[in-house]
Amino acid sequence: MEITKQPNSNENIERHPFGTFISSNVKVMMIGSFPPPRSKWRMEFYYPNFHNDMWRIFGLVFFENKDYFVSKEGKSFDVGRLSTFLIEKGIGIADMGEEIKRL
Repeated sequence: MEITKQPNSNENIERHPFGTFISSNVKVMMIGSFPPPRSKWRMEFYYPNFHNDMWRIFGLVFFENKDYFVSKEGKSFDVGRLSTFLIEKGIGIADMGEEIKRL
């Protein structure tokens, strides 16, 4: 793949929509890249695409239930349940990119 330099421009620059998720008892930090385009989101939290299996894997590993974090409506994940779980387990989340330009 060839990468070409673009002229400096603030056009199409996206700022990361979430702050670092961290608590005082964090033992493990998960570092990702950047959220998908907003059109794919189903919630306002990390790994917001309902087709991403991140939260299903956590449900299987910790609760033997891939749908443990799925919301009652079944169309997103339950952010409150996710937040509580991450704090209790000492897991923090952040992404590497603060600003990006999607190509």
